[in-house]
Amino acid sequence: MSITTAYCPSCGQAVETGPGTLCAQCQANFPSPQSPQANWLTGAEIPPMETEKPSSPWLDLLWAFLIWGVSGAFLMALDAALRISLWALGQKIPEIEITRGAAIFTLLITMVFQLVALGASWMVVTRLGKKPFLQTLGWHWHPQFRWVHAVGGAALMFGVAVALSQLLPHRETDMEKILKLGTSVRLLVIVLAVLMAPVVEEVVYRGVVYSSVERLWGKAAGVFVVTGIFALVHVPQYWGSVAAITAIVALSLVLTLLRAWTGSLLPCVVMHLIYNGIQGVLLVVAPDAALNTPTEKTAMMLVNYWLGGN
Repeated sequence: MSITTAYCPSCGQAVETGPGTLCAQCQANFPSPQSPQANWLTGAEIPPMETEKPSSPWLDLLWAFLIWGVSGAFLMALDAALRISLWALGQKIPEIEITRGAAIFTLLITMVFQLVALGASWMVVTRLGKKPFLQTLGWHWHPQFRWVHAVGGAALMFGVAVALSQLLPHRETDMEKILKLGTSVRLLVIVLAVLMAPVVEEVVYRGVVYSSVERLWGKAAGVFVVTGIFALVHVPQYWGSVAAITAIVALSLVLTLLRAWTGSLLPCVVMHLIYNGIQGVLLVVAPDAALNTPTEKTAMMLVNYWLGGN
C-alpha cells in the first residue's frame, strides 16, 4: 500500500488533512473569511469578510412602488383614475380653473417631488452607497443603438404624434392651458420637461420600477406595467385629447421596449430628452404660434427655423 504525504502550500510542513490545505499554524496566521480570527501581527480580531446578500424581489418591488409614488405619481394616478371612472359612467368631469399662481406652485412642487424621488432611487439602487448608481442602472450605449439612433427615434416618435393629431380627436388640454399663462410658466415647464423629466422619469420608471418587475415576472410584464403606469400619470395633463394620450402611450411603449432590448437606461434618457427638447424648442422659438396652431404646422415651423428660414 502506498502512502501519499500532503504538504502545506504556505510553509511546506507535512499535513494530515489532505492536499491543498493549510497547516494549523498557517491557518492561524491567515484566517478564513468565513469566521473571525486573531490578526497574527496585532492580535486584534478580524471580522469575517462581508458578502452582499441578495435582496428580496418583493421588497425591491415595494420600494420601487414607493419611489414611484414619491415622484408625485400617486396623486396623478388617482386623478387619472377618477377622470376615467367618471368618463366610463357617463358623468361630467368638473372643470377646474387654472390660475398662473396655482400653475407655478404646482410646477415647483413637482420639481421637489422629482428631486426627492431621484434621491430615493439612488438610495435603493446603490444600497445606500454600496453599489455604483449609473453602472447598476446600465448607463451605457448598446452596440446596435447609439446616440444617432436615439435622435432618429425621437424624431420618428414626434412624427407619430403629428400623425395622430390628424387622425384622432383633439381638444385643448390642461397642459396647453398652463402654457398660455405666461413666459415664466412656460420656462418652468421647459425646465421640468427638458432638463428634469427625462432623467428622473427614466430612472424611476425604466430604471427602478422596470428592473423590479422584470426580476419578478420577466421582460414582458416589465414592459406592460411600466408602459401602463407611465401613460396613466400623464392622462390628467392631456385629458380631452385622444391624440395626445395615444402619443404618450406610444412613446412609453417604445422607451420601455428599448430598455428591455438594450438592458440599458442611457438610450431611453437621451431619446426622451430629445423628444421633449423638440417641443421645448418650439415653445422658445415661436411660443405664440406653437400654442395656437396645429401640431403639424408647428413641426414645419421648427424645420424651417433649423434650415434658416423666417
